[in-house]
Amino acid sequence: MVPWKRWLGRVPGLVELDWYFRTRHRAEVHRMLRRIAPHLWQWAHWAAERGARAPRGRRIAIFAMLAPWVAHTTVLGLALRALGHQVTLGYLPYQDWSDRPPLWDVRKWDLNYRALLSQARAALQPVSLLRASADPVPAALEPALRALSRRDVEYTLQREGADESSPLYALRMQRNRRAAGVLLRWLRRLRPDALVVPNAAVLEFGVAYEVARYLGIRVVSYEFEYQKGHVWVAHDTPVMDLNTDDLWAAVHDRPLTPEQWQRLQALMTARRGGRTWGDHVRAWQKVGRAGAEALRQRLGLDERPVVLIATNVFGDSMTLDRQIFSQGMADWLADTLRFFARRPQVQVVVRVHPGEALLVPGGMSMLQVVRQTLPQPPAHIHIVPPDARLNTYDLVDLTSLGLVYTTTLGLEMAMDGVPVIVAGRVHYRGRGFTWDPDSWDAYYDLLERALHAPQSLALSRSQVDAARRYAYHFFFTYPRPYPWHIMFWEDTLTEWPFATALEQPAFRETFGLFAGEPLRWAQWAQAQAEGVPQPHPTS
Repeated sequence: MVPWKRWLGRVPGLVELDWYFRTRHRAEVHRMLRRIAPHLWQWAHWAAERGARAPRGRRIAIFAMLAPWVAHTTVLGLALRALGHQVTLGYLPYQDWSDRPPLWDVRKWDLNYRALLSQARAALQPVSLLRASADPVPAALEPALRALSRRDVEYTLQREGADESSPLYALRMQRNRRAAGVLLRWLRRLRPDALVVPNAAVLEFGVAYEVARYLGIRVVSYEFEYQKGHVWVAHDTPVMDLNTDDLWAAVHDRPLTPEQWQRLQALMTARRGGRTWGDHVRAWQKVGRAGAEALRQRLGLDERPVVLIATNVFGDSMTLDRQIFSQGMADWLADTLRFFARRPQVQVVVRVHPGEALLVPGGMSMLQVVRQTLPQPPAHIHIVPPDARLNTYDLVDLTSLGLVYTTTLGLEMAMDGVPVIVAGRVHYRGRGFTWDPDSWDAYYDLLERALHAPQSLALSRSQVDAARRYAYHFFFTYPRPYPWHIMFWEDTLTEWPFATALEQPAFRETFGLFAGEPLRWAQWAQAQAEGVPQPHPTS
């Protein structure tokens, strides 16, 4: 930290003078903000004029921090205003969540945001929450703030377990408590019909979720996956929980049509072959299929049954706080390895997630957990490191039993008729086609059955069909149509101008979700079955 920034940043008016005379015309902003800056004034006036002619909508509050999300929520807010809603965007100008920048820099960032977002005032009300007044934080919110701060530490360091004596935990607790007080005061005064917040599981996003729920305000949380033109949206739950309860209740007994089955097969063929498909723009395998027998020879596997343990990358929002009976993913993996180390009647393959190549320095690698647990693995346990040049689905073809924490591979194995034991809290758990222990005793009982009576775990034809129905609706129904994907910002803003996007029925239905209109999956599913066009379950 530059020492003078620490002191001069406290002087009233000095930062503003320096910004106005020296840096306002050459302020550096994130590329996503830079992309929308030249158009904000025009977009805002267009949205205001259109919104004035639309039926009066709801009072919508949006909360964001970090430049990409501020940019994204600004565009979302303009679209909601164009549809007749009254929109307020509250934001924090932080550039990061894990350090203590000098106040001089933070105030400069805030001035940059204020100047840029002022161009949107015709359509939405941007409010900096940096120096806003705060209400006292009630004791009822303290447990949630502590849990969030621990999760923030794990998310940042990509390591299980949070040291509550660490500077990082202290920073996150300080920022989260401050955000809670500010958001309490802001939302109490605003009294919105709904609060829109990205992610809702970590950082100040999670604080906004907890505060709104405490106040009884509907929360719309959202996040993006690698599917262009779509978004995950959830009401009154963190979107990263991927709560598909109502959707599954509506579709679980409806067989896939031939067209749906063909679509699912096409996606799975591409996904397993290391190719993209349609609007699914991520190739989940870096290597094409070589065939199960070629892989068997490569790994030195014999004819004994194969148990596949598939791990996740720790630190992703979908792996944090997902433990059910273990202390976490590392604990589950270590105990599972110790169990099988003494049981050579099966072969065990540990597939460490390829995404571990992107771990932050010092992040918790499941490969390290394996090596610490079994420094010299017995011959019947095979370790596949994250950088191994092989296709995971060739392993699936050899597998007799799958063991997973929260990876989607568990769902895909069930689709192929492979029995799967799920150890973590994941969206497809409890849907009728996986084995879902809720204690160590129940888990070990299932493992013993797999060794001594494997047929007792076999999936029936109806269970395999259910897994396929679930997979179809998870991949194709749960993600909702949406024009402006945060990962493809430049392309999607060009592809979908405001006027064009708002005329698309499917997009308009999703904007209804953002405004807090309820999900009605049962009515949607019935209309689909009757052949009535229903792009979205809010109708």
